Amino acid sequence: MSLSSHTTILQALHETPLFSALASEELNTLTTHVSFKHYPSGARIFEEGVQADGFHIVLRGKVKIFHINPEGKEIVLHIVKSKHTFGEAAVFQEGTYPAAATALQEVETLFIAAKPFLAFIRQNPTLALRLLAALSLRLRMFTRKLEVHGNSATQRLASYLLHRAHIHGNVQEIHLENSREVLANMLGLARETLSRNLRLLENNGYVRIEKRLITILDPTALQAIASGDKQIVQ
Repeated sequence: MSLSSHTTILQALHETPLFSALASEELNTLTTHVSFKHYPSGARIFEEGVQADGFHIVLRGKVKIFHINPEGKEIVLHIVKSKHTFGEAAVFQEGTYPAAATALQEVETLFIAAKPFLAFIRQNPTLALRLLAALSLRLRMFTRKLEVHGNSATQRLASYLLHRAHIHGNVQEIHLENSREVLANMLGLARETLSRNLRLLENNGYVRIEKRLITILDPTALQAIASGDKQIVQ
């Protein structure tokens, strides 16, 4: 491994929340188990149900984690961005990938092989605890997604907008980073249904839409819609 490659890997590991608490010598040890991967847009990174041989850190691009339900519908579980990991739950459990992963755009990752990584964390209880915390967060997010999918289309959309506003500090303006098709899949909706409900919220004066920028005009109404206390005429 060249000096520049080693430096890039070391910096990427340090900037990844999962590994940020590790000491320099521990990160150096981990770099010996890491390799670079490149995937063109649309490439399948791994399939659901395949034995997990490692996990990834996204260096550049976005990765879609999704599941195909028994009816054949794609359910997007998560969009993974730069400096975040995917596939680690399956590695930690020494099992199969519970969902598939596809590159939404050209993607570069660091791939960490399963067997040496598991040997490493057995000697590093700090990392083991951080990994458990990360997996618990993913489980809570997945549980919330399942709850949202039981609601109406308008409730799902209102919940999503309020969640996005909350995680960015209760902002009023939300920039849609993903296409409407990806967002529709995340919410378990057809794209036409998503577009129709966006127009519905805008026509009732709850939001203003300018291409990918959505401005929340009436957060109280959105909260009432999300909770099921308010219904709007289709």
